[in-house]
Amino acid sequence: MPTRQKKNWELVGNIGVDAGLCWIGDPCYCVTPDSSEHPAKTWQEFCQILFAKEEVHPTGNCAQWQYKAGHDGLGVTVETGWGDGFYPVYVRRSNGGRIAEVRVVFIDTNNKVLNKTMEFLLNK
Repeated sequence: MPTRQKKNWELVGNIGVDAGLCWIGDPCYCVTPDSSEHPAKTWQEFCQILFAKEEVHPTGNCAQWQYKAGHDGLGVTVETGWGDGFYPVYVRRSNGGRIAEVRVVFIDTNNKVLNKTMEFLLNK
């Protein structure tokens, strides 16, 4: 049976973006130097792989990353709405209090995120 969820989103923090990308995945596989699944050794190599992946995704705004064994699940990259910036992260919890969903707002209908992004970029 599906877990019931609360209706409200809760702001839990913000992410700063300098690459115009957001990574979604388990950091234990690629963040620390001793992790075994680094998708690339350098930022340049990461970008080369990403651009090759974008040829597979015609929209050019997302990419699925594979484990070294070749199957999906290592992570997903998505372009951020305004590129570099400062974006709010929200969670929605189940009625039991567990995190059921996460949402990063890159563009909202009131341009509030755009304004925070512009402030972030101007103060860099």
